[in-house]
Amino acid sequence: MVEKKQGRKYIFKIVLLGDPGVGKSSLITRFVHNRFSASYLMTIGVDILSKQLFVGDDEVLFLISDIGGQERFASVREKFYRGAKGCLLVFDLTRENTLTSLNLWKKGLDSVEEEVIFFVVGNKADLKEQVVISDDETYKLVEELKLPKESFFITSAKTGEKVEDAFITFAKELMAAVEKKRVEVGLD
Repeated sequence: MVEKKQGRKYIFKIVLLGDPGVGKSSLITRFVHNRFSASYLMTIGVDILSKQLFVGDDEVLFLISDIGGQERFASVREKFYRGAKGCLLVFDLTRENTLTSLNLWKKGLDSVEEEVIFFVVGNKADLKEQVVISDDETYKLVEELKLPKESFFITSAKTGEKVEDAFITFAKELMAAVEKKRVEVGLD
């Protein structure tokens, strides 16, 4: 009888950052509950949700902090940045300024935590006629942020397009980073 290999268990605190109204809460709601609400409710402070998923035999638990993008929450943000292993930098494909501000969001988290894995997510792909940001513009920013090209996803929280793919790929990147560290420090 062949014994089934026991998978590893991972817990990752992740944050979603970006300007107000880019769809951070909607992405989380789509990923965690597979729902979408068309009404906009501003995140007051921070919402924390969790989602368990399986990647092969491995179990991943995401502790997801949805941090309000409004300037008035800037003073609280740093507290919730602590311990973050990953960050989805989210922008709205229909508003140019939300892409250019990602530099500042990344710098804010970089000032608190080191070795964070970043992904860039262009949301609201369902609004095809209103999209003003090209893939080339985004890839240019991804390059400026010194991130791999594969860390960019276009999603729609409304339709669910690529949301699950983005989070699963994100989980795999975080797991790979942990395993790389295990090898570097001689753990097996």
